[in-house]
Amino acid sequence: MFLCACSSINAQDNSSDEQQDFYVLLSNLLKLNSMDYTYTDSDGKKHPDRLKAFKDLERIYIKNIEADMPNKIFSSKRLKIVMYFSYYSKISNSAALQEYLAADLKPIYSANKETFLEILRELPFLLPSNCERLGAYFGHEGKNEEKEKQFVKNNKSIFSKYLGVEQASQCIKYIHSDN
Repeated sequence: MFLCACSSINAQDNSSDEQQDFYVLLSNLLKLNSMDYTYTDSDGKKHPDRLKAFKDLERIYIKNIEADMPNKIFSSKRLKIVMYFSYYSKISNSAALQEYLAADLKPIYSANKETFLEILRELPFLLPSNCERLGAYFGHEGKNEEKEKQFVKNNKSIFSKYLGVEQASQCIKYIHSDN
């Protein structure tokens, strides 16, 4: 499913840097090409270099976390990349990326609600991780906890409009979960 979803952001007109970024994202997600991230110790033995892998992912994250259109608007392609990071952070249990997204994802959602929700409808496997990260904003570093109920109240109808009642309800449950 993920490979099909990535095909929608990996268009033919991508630069080689973008293609390399997609390669890195997919390789890390699927745990392929681990030999790209190794170091050799003084005895000549190769070992996994998780920091090098994380730094590569972090570089791509930083490159894509800012809006690529005026008024904090993200193109669908860029928004999918950010949302894939949310998915990756959940399945790989990446605390660092989860923390970044706890602060970054809610403001992105607020400026891009319709596109964000259209992507969740199109790629429902992204729903749990992205809704959890939206909820993580409320309480991230002890901030905004009191705003969670108002956020859900203000967004419940748009969730239902774009996701349908069942998926909207699931998203709200993920927002309320212990993040």
